Amino acid sequence: MPEGLLAPPTRDRLHAAANAADTRILSYAARARALDFYLTNPSGRARPNRRWKVDLDALAFDPLASDAPKNEVAFSGSLGRAIALPLATAAREHPETLAQIARRIDIERLKFGALALGLSSLGALVHVPADYDVAEPIVITYSIDASPAFPRTLVFLEPGARATIIVEFRNRSGAFVAGTSELIVDERAHLQYATTQHVDSGSVAVETALAQVGRDASIALASADFGDGLIVRDRESSLDAAGARMEQSAIFLPTGDGHLDVAATVRHAAANTFSQTVVKAAAGERAIARFLGNIVILPHAAGSEASLRDDALILGPKAHIDSVPALEIACNDVKAYHGATIGAIDDEQIFYLRSRGLDETEARRTIALGFFEPVVDAFPTAALRESLTHRIVETLR
Repeated sequence: MPEGLLAPPTRDRLHAAANAADTRILSYAARARALDFYLTNPSGRARPNRRWKVDLDALAFDPLASDAPKNEVAFSGSLGRAIALPLATAAREHPETLAQIARRIDIERLKFGALALGLSSLGALVHVPADYDVAEPIVITYSIDASPAFPRTLVFLEPGARATIIVEFRNRSGAFVAGTSELIVDERAHLQYATTQHVDSGSVAVETALAQVGRDASIALASADFGDGLIVRDRESSLDAAGARMEQSAIFLPTGDGHLDVAATVRHAAANTFSQTVVKAAAGERAIARFLGNIVILPHAAGSEASLRDDALILGPKAHIDSVPALEIACNDVKAYHGATIGAIDDEQIFYLRSRGLDETEARRTIALGFFEPVVDAFPTAALRESLTHRIVETLR
């Protein structure tokens, strides 16, 4: 746990923090309801084995400790007719858009989503009008210098809109960050949404993400997580109308004593929808990780197609990864499959590369880079792909 965090927050301290928060973003009554939900509902993420040292239902932080003005959100990229604003500004200038997202995305039904909602002040709104194509990627950068922080990223693409959004986190050492991604992609719209972060020892990073995809719309999600702190992701994507598509890619590379716990659910709620999830995970040194992947196909989702692939690589003798893929299918006329592999680097591959002049360290790094390459290619810009490759190389040194 981050230094000085001795116990989970009490209801009184949570409500005191909510009472001091900006009521233009959310009323005190709504904040209090969300925080009470956080306190009284489990995460649903019990410790899977004796190696797992973290209790996600007892995370410790002081909600009154943060100096929120020290935390910032910045934007880059040419917007044209789209808007990208800090959450506080959006609450003043576009309250109707925030209200519409809140009606459609029920982020507070998940434990850590309720926490982020209840204490939200930092955040970003991106709104793209109908049939508008944002020419350049929109980059959102969160700089967290005061802890705890509860950043919320809200994205609303109207029918026929197109956008690429990259979210980067720069968190100070020892920070506790619990944020959300709330994404609406209306009919015929297309969103590419990528997030990257490095979480160092003693730090906590929690994300709750909900995405809603409409008729003939598509979303491409990509995430990359590195570091030796605690990383928790809870992602749900709902394909709500015929023709909706989702492609999801993820890189996980915890090191040191890092803990990483990721759950990803794709819900096919309509006929003729498509999803593909590809995860590449590796754990080094003493790191432990868990991936829970679930595909849900509802009774009226005939003609849907779904796949889930999770490959894991053990890079240290004391590292451990759990992979738990699952299917919940309530309709016969579908195509769905999942697969998972967990293993170490193949000695024969190392021998082959050493015979070509590489030393053992270079051989292992080359194999690991090849392992991650298919998912790196799914990220939206050449600069971001180059940055991720560099991060992987540095992590594997």
